[in-house]
Amino acid sequence: MTRTTISVPAKPEWALVLRTALSGIGTVANLSLDMIDDLRTASDEAFDLLTHQLREAVRITLECDLVDDKLMISLHAERAHHYQECTPVDPEIAQLIIGTLVTDVQMEGDKCGIYSIHMSLPAKAS
Repeated sequence: MTRTTISVPAKPEWALVLRTALSGIGTVANLSLDMIDDLRTASDEAFDLLTHQLREAVRITLECDLVDDKLMISLHAERAHHYQECTPVDPEIAQLIIGTLVTDVQMEGDKCGIYSIHMSLPAKAS
């Protein structure tokens, strides 16, 4: 599998596009149906977290790659350029939910919130 990148507007209706893409990517990576469903649910949670931060997200980019029998998934928020005073939001609940669905989850953020979420699952490419 080659590296795959998809960018969509940061609007709730576009989360379905990412879910659909992840179904195909999960199939190519030989994930079980249960793992694909978990990946899609984790993607929904990550999309929701990225689009509900103090600094508005305008675009979400999904990147997937198969590295050493691991499917690596990242969602990145392109945030609005206007700056505002921010108070950090605790992403602990979202991180716990996503962590129950994938093998590994890491988040990147600043005082205006989370802007990147990285996840991985074991996979066997065909």
